[in-house]
Amino acid sequence: MKKHFLSLFDPQHRWLTMLLISASILLIIASQIIGTNDNIPGIIVLLFGIVCFFFAILHPWRKSNYYGILAGVSFGLILLTFLIIYILMLLKKTEYISEGVVMVFIGLICVPGIVAGILGAIFWGSKRK
Repeated sequence: MKKHFLSLFDPQHRWLTMLLISASILLIIASQIIGTNDNIPGIIVLLFGIVCFFFAILHPWRKSNYYGILAGVSFGLILLTFLIIYILMLLKKTEYISEGVVMVFIGLICVPGIVAGILGAIFWGSKRK
């Protein structure tokens, strides 16, 4: 893992990493300026900013299989979250369910992970042919 993060700043990856991080920061700031409370364009800009951040961290992978695994793991985390909520509801432990935390986890981590995984798999899969 340490080697992966160091490879982000190799001379061949440095400019792309900095470009993607800058783009993600600008998109996230723009989404906050637009506003994300019941505002679809602001939410979409925020999601694209987070997807851009995923690509900034994961662009050295260069294999479509890895991006497919990312999409699968993100989808699995959503299913696991719903399973945990269902179990807590059956046990009548609803005080442990925080809607805000669940929505942030699913909406700002898992959904952009799925989008980044699908787009990365399509891009690197078509690049290999």
